[in-house]
Amino acid sequence: MPSTVYKGDLAEVTFGHESGLLLRSATSSGHATGAPQGMIYTTATIPNSNTSTITFAGGIADSPVLAGILRYPLGMLVGSSLTLHGAGTHVADDYATSGQIFTIVKHELNTVTVLTVSPTITVAGASIATDSMYIHTLNTPTLDQGSDTHAQANTADESVLTDQFLGLAATVVLPDTKNEIKRAHVVGIGRDVVVQVPGKQSNEGGSFELMMNSPRWLYYCLGGEAIKAPGTAYDVVSPTLLNAASVGDSHLDLNAITSIDLGDYIAIEDTTAFDIPTDSGPTNTWSQFSSTTYNQTISTEIRRVIAKQDGVLKTVWLDSPLGFNHVGGNALTCRVLRYGAGSTNGPDVAKATLQITNPTERLLFSNHTTPSFAVETSIRTHNVGSHATETGVGSNIPGGAQDAKTLTRVFKGCKVKDWTLGADADSEVKLGINFDSLMVYTDTGRKETSHKGDRYTAHRMFENTADSPTNRKVAGIAPYTQKPYMFYNGEIKAFGQTMARVTKFNLTGKNNTMQHWTIRGTDIAMNTTTDQIPFAGTRMPVYAVEGKTEYELELEVIINDPMLWHDLRHTVDRDYLAPISLTLIKQGSGAVREQIQVLIDDYIISEAPLPIPEDKGVIRTNVKILPKHVSVKSIDTLFHC
Repeated sequence: MPSTVYKGDLAEVTFGHESGLLLRSATSSGHATGAPQGMIYTTATIPNSNTSTITFAGGIADSPVLAGILRYPLGMLVGSSLTLHGAGTHVADDYATSGQIFTIVKHELNTVTVLTVSPTITVAGASIATDSMYIHTLNTPTLDQGSDTHAQANTADESVLTDQFLGLAATVVLPDTKNEIKRAHVVGIGRDVVVQVPGKQSNEGGSFELMMNSPRWLYYCLGGEAIKAPGTAYDVVSPTLLNAASVGDSHLDLNAITSIDLGDYIAIEDTTAFDIPTDSGPTNTWSQFSSTTYNQTISTEIRRVIAKQDGVLKTVWLDSPLGFNHVGGNALTCRVLRYGAGSTNGPDVAKATLQITNPTERLLFSNHTTPSFAVETSIRTHNVGSHATETGVGSNIPGGAQDAKTLTRVFKGCKVKDWTLGADADSEVKLGINFDSLMVYTDTGRKETSHKGDRYTAHRMFENTADSPTNRKVAGIAPYTQKPYMFYNGEIKAFGQTMARVTKFNLTGKNNTMQHWTIRGTDIAMNTTTDQIPFAGTRMPVYAVEGKTEYELELEVIINDPMLWHDLRHTVDRDYLAPISLTLIKQGSGAVREQIQVLIDDYIISEAPLPIPEDKGVIRTNVKILPKHVSVKSIDTLFHC
């Protein structure tokens, strides 16, 4: 008899990027069959409505739209922002001239995908050659081209690309959904509450603590990422970037895409210098792990291909927005990379030595914004997957004796609020993350009136996601990379010397990310039990905006000279000539192994007490340091964090 309660060992947590989606009408993009082919916009039929509907049509295999169905789980796009672009039918709502931003308040299937947006579109009618639409990145989990939407829940196989390994998490706390209830007493009607209505809804307080085995979460903490140009040994093809690409774009127009498969990675080799936050003296550009004292980086970056479409414009859509501007034409080399079971394609780690073949070298740095991400979680009462698509087909039917009662949720619009990186002489290196979510999607297929089932196929990391050596690389946990960094393979440099007497290293970063609610009501019918996101998302926050960045470093040091005291009393401002660096390398005998180096420049000691210990032992001090800048270099097996 299977268990009838939810258990922690049957809970799964994965995560993924968020990525915007640009959709151009068939003729405007030169696509013979379109994606979508003729976006149809009609005014909603609700009397006195402040909404309009967007009805999809056309589309082809491997593109974001097929047979008029946008490849997203039903309800997933509620709360996402949408803008219209171009000088066609909807010139009056062109974002560039009107600044109009629409919010998706309903996402349904009526033979084809229909999006309801608010406020209303100025002019109804089908899109023409010069029209396009853009679904914005924040609050939009990356599209999974394999997602299969169906009118019947027990036939659907829906998903988004939240297929990434969270990490070696010791603890995970999901954001708490809280309803603010407005209560009022009224004069003359007794002492009890008379009026009680719901207010705004929030999803806050998410956190997890990782035994750090890779640098990937530091990308979400800092925001910027550059990659050393990869070698040519494992190229699939090298296309040309046809049109210029800008920061925030989630697509590329290439000269050829026939040799590119979904799931491949595109490296844009761009040596253009990009300024990073630092007070470094000489003008140097980071281009590989061994680079030092840099105040710029090259603009090379790598993204995964999630959809593609051939035509006059040969377009690929990417799993997350670009971080740099790139010129079009033959000025840049694009390389298509592909993970493989061995080292023929992409990085590979040798079991005996932990030597990396084809390693990735990257720089992570503080950026003007931090990337948003989505967290997927599922729980069940026994160890089976979706009853329609995985183990247990036909047996764990909702309501049946073997029902696993799967509950799947996706927290959208997540951003890191603050983080802590700690290393000490007692344990493995740990990274703590605190984050909030804008909204939470819930699979409600089991609440439908007929054909009940799990619409959403939850990612189960080692059952249906990272279920092969190659898929483990894609998920971010390549074989033999799962061991954490340990203190005994670490080195700390500070104040111009290697410090062998540091017993603890604790770096804290605060992004001061704040959530914001706006007045954006809609009069569509809402609050039904099958709404994947309740209240059309109108009670949830719309924006998550970073504030000022603050860093603080604390070192526990065994004192053996007066250097720290002199730095403290003179408030010495240490610059790039004497940075603090924490270097960590994985145990092994290979010449090139996984390695991380945290660099801190421009810092001043704020506290360094020198107590006399009561036990007559060594004198220790907790040195508190206020840095201005933090960057991270790494050698690893990830194409993109």
